[in-house]
Amino acid sequence: VLISGALYGGLIAHLYVSSRRSRAMAADLAESRARLAAIIDNAVDGIITIDDRGIILTVNVACTHIFGYAPQEMIGRNVRMLMPEPYHSAHDGYIGNYHRSGEAKVIGIGREVEGRRKSGHTFPLDLAVAKVELNGSTIYSGIVRDISERKANEQALIEANAELEEFAYRTSHDLRSPI
Repeated sequence: VLISGALYGGLIAHLYVSSRRSRAMAADLAESRARLAAIIDNAVDGIITIDDRGIILTVNVACTHIFGYAPQEMIGRNVRMLMPEPYHSAHDGYIGNYHRSGEAKVIGIGREVEGRRKSGHTFPLDLAVAKVELNGSTIYSGIVRDISERKANEQALIEANAELEEFAYRTSHDLRSPI
């Protein structure tokens, strides 16, 4: 009786210590998840994850600002909803081709593309896509940045340079042949 009582007491003590450790690990995990969610939701760039069929799994707050959709309007739908033609129609083919050939056209390579807002307007954006192997499945993480302002500034600079070249040409022509 004494031995079984001691074993029973030891078992109770072990369960108590294990449950405290388990609760501490769960609290640490919850804190880690909350920290990661806060970082992703407060990122300046849009972060989108999709599955291997192109279905949107997650979006951050920046995506709602960039594209104009609420998260629930994007999650569960195909990512091509955020693309203008011809990318809209061809996107699923791009994914299928990548799965068959392994040849990456965008994955692992950042590039400029066009996006489509909820309003239907297209705009330039930088896109970087990474492939993530997770628990035997593949997801893709995309980071998007609206570069409309940068493109407008580049265009204004090109136009200002063209005006400056025209002015320089006329001025040098006038200096060479005075009236």
